[in-house]
Amino acid sequence: MTIIALAGPSLPEADRRQWPGIEWRPPAEAGDLLRLEADEGSSVCLIDGYFDHRPAVRHKEILLQLSRGVRIFGASSIGALRAAEMRGFGMIGVGAIFAAYVRGTIAGDDEVALIHAGADRDWRPLSLPLVDVRATLCRARRRGTAGRAEARALLDAAASIHYVDRDWQSVCARAECPAFQARLEDGAVSQKHEDAVACLRAATEWDDAGAARPELVRTCFLDALARECGVAMPG
Repeated sequence: MTIIALAGPSLPEADRRQWPGIEWRPPAEAGDLLRLEADEGSSVCLIDGYFDHRPAVRHKEILLQLSRGVRIFGASSIGALRAAEMRGFGMIGVGAIFAAYVRGTIAGDDEVALIHAGADRDWRPLSLPLVDVRATLCRARRRGTAGRAEARALLDAAASIHYVDRDWQSVCARAECPAFQARLEDGAVSQKHEDAVACLRAATEWDDAGAARPELVRTCFLDALARECGVAMPG
């Protein structure tokens, strides 16, 4: 079974090496799923992708692959967001971030957004996503290393900082909680990383061969995207 994963900052090279049977692609942007040569029965793990300076993966290209019998799993970043939006059409969501989108606990792409380096630097994260702040503070509350008021101040501070500029130093400074940063050595959580690994595991262990295919309603927008990508659509 072919498994294709579109990932970057959520899964560093050390993690990718542990999954030798997976075909790796860089973070996704609009048209990348349209370009995939995935056969019926193949699986795609949509994990990382672009939001702002490049157009994001379109719902129609996900629906197209689903209608062809391709399983699409989503987690961690754009994958979790799209899976929450497309679960009624057969996209399979994985992980805590996906579940939070479904519950409505979080909303919007700003929760998972970050800036990162390019492929030459292994897509290294350069800022802190809000979902990782939430996960870290939840762990700190469970362990008793942060009180309720301190956790609320840190979360409010993180939410007030643009994702491009957010890191733990700036969060702790704005919340006036400098001591919390010293507690992060063994307490910081990367929920995006944990969900990305769970997504790969789900794709490799999935055995449901009888999932219903959604019907694709072909529109001018899908045809326009195909033309932009140089992809020939069937007549």
